[in-house]
Amino acid sequence: MWNVPNILTTLRVFAAPLLAYALLRGQFELALYTFIVAAATDALDGWIARHFHQMTHYGAVMDPLADKLITLVCVGLLTWLGIVPLWLTLAIVIRDTVIVAGAFAYHRLFGEVEIHPTWLGKLHTALAFLLFTAVLADAAQIIDISDWLDTCYLIVLATTLASLTQYVVLWTRKAAGEAARRAA
Repeated sequence: MWNVPNILTTLRVFAAPLLAYALLRGQFELALYTFIVAAATDALDGWIARHFHQMTHYGAVMDPLADKLITLVCVGLLTWLGIVPLWLTLAIVIRDTVIVAGAFAYHRLFGEVEIHPTWLGKLHTALAFLLFTAVLADAAQIIDISDWLDTCYLIVLATTLASLTQYVVLWTRKAAGEAARRAA
């Protein structure tokens, strides 16, 4: 179980409290670098796991949960600090809650769950990570994106809602197909 991808995923889980600490202390530069390292290890652990055939059940479960933890800590605290609008945070939290609840429901009803991110889900994640990186860099006064923030928020909102819709449709079809297969 303790291969390089799983260690990177576990480190990402432990990065969440450091990110929270930095944000709550107003140490936006530390928060930025913590978030960047978390994003980099997210990309790296998946690549290593696929490239070196080190995929595990632990990684399949913990990788998306670590992503959601880092994202929710970041967006939740940025909203609490008044930097990110509440409506965007609610959309992201609802999306992630529906996806996780859907996976648990499918597992409860049908057993093993194979989670494969869609291209739209990956696009959403990439754009959200880019947005939060830019917001943190802006808060750390490394860049100034104030003129673009509203547009960026709307783009991430659009991908949040589109990917939520896509996952609901895909999982509903998958569940209906599995139910029909079992009934036959």
